[in-house]
Amino acid sequence: MGKIRTKSLKMSMAVTFLITICVIGVLSGLTVFTANQAQHEILKNRPAIIRNPKITPDKATGGYIIDISENQNIWEWQELSTKQNIIYYGSYAAMIGLPVVYIVGGIGIATMVYYKRKLRIPIAQLQNGIKRIQENDLDFCIEYNGGDELGQLCGSMEKMRKELRQNNKALWEALEQRKLLNASVAHDLRTPITVLKGYLDYLEDGILQDKLTEDKLLDTVLSMQGAVTRLEQYAECVRNLEKIENIEIKIQPENVKLLIKEIESNISQLTGKKEILFSDGISFDEVNIDKGVLFRILENLLQNALRYAEKQINISITQNDKFLILTVKDDGKGFTETDLKKADTMFYSKDRGKEHFGIGLGICKILCEKHGGRLLITNNKEKGACVIAKLKIL
Repeated sequence: MGKIRTKSLKMSMAVTFLITICVIGVLSGLTVFTANQAQHEILKNRPAIIRNPKITPDKATGGYIIDISENQNIWEWQELSTKQNIIYYGSYAAMIGLPVVYIVGGIGIATMVYYKRKLRIPIAQLQNGIKRIQENDLDFCIEYNGGDELGQLCGSMEKMRKELRQNNKALWEALEQRKLLNASVAHDLRTPITVLKGYLDYLEDGILQDKLTEDKLLDTVLSMQGAVTRLEQYAECVRNLEKIENIEIKIQPENVKLLIKEIESNISQLTGKKEILFSDGISFDEVNIDKGVLFRILENLLQNALRYAEKQINISITQNDKFLILTVKDDGKGFTETDLKKADTMFYSKDRGKEHFGIGLGICKILCEKHGGRLLITNNKEKGACVIAKLKIL
């Protein structure tokens, strides 16, 4: 019996057992015919004894004529030998028993062939697929392409596996993006909080020493308001975004003098033990920019510079026809060759595990690109690192 290629399992099963019945019928017929022939040959060749035959002289030939036709009782058949009896009665057993053996054996063989050809592979594929899905392992493939019902079932399971894998991948990516976004905001919250603490300390000292003028108080309150606004933006970012790439850039006109003044005020609260030199070369009175993005980039670059600088940090803001250019330099060890290739990759850091997650420059790169610019990472000619952020302003 060859491989059954019909599309339906019912039809292939019917064809398989129809062929089996035909084979059983042919074998049974051959067995009965052969057994009958064997019995006939045994009976035909057994010897016979003629008792008291009628003998009459033949005048024509001078011989005798033996007449046995009138009285059949003169015939006497000799008994069969043991071997002949075995063959003769064994033929009866064969005519009855062998067809039964053919039926049982034929059904068994047909079942085995049908299972091997039509059921074994798809069932094994389905069992393996179910087991691996239960183990949350979706990196496999169901490769049975039969056109029958089991083939369709295998195809449906393969489709389900692909959809599950895609959904798991999308869920994993969403979780990773959410993790990145939360880490980004947690990372960026530190600087506004530090700035606010600096302003509060400044107000406390000024009040105690009675050195605060109305102008200084107003400037400090306005600077604190800017820091609070950025904190609100970061909190809103966590609430509404699924990934950092979806940050919406809100460009609006900003007064350059007020912008520079706020930057200088923020820098003054972060100086610490290291000297920060700031310069600006913006000739415009007004620039179109997302101030929140600018401060977020500045604070990330400044935090990195404060971490690695030995004594001094240089910050400059300039512009050309299309871009606002923020440059932050330090006098530290600078970037290694590996750093220059990977520093703006998310979660890359030379000192992971020391409260640094390696996301600052990665965030800056994304924000620069969202603002129509780019982030450049290099080293100073003499010593230290240099990072340049370009933001499109027109």
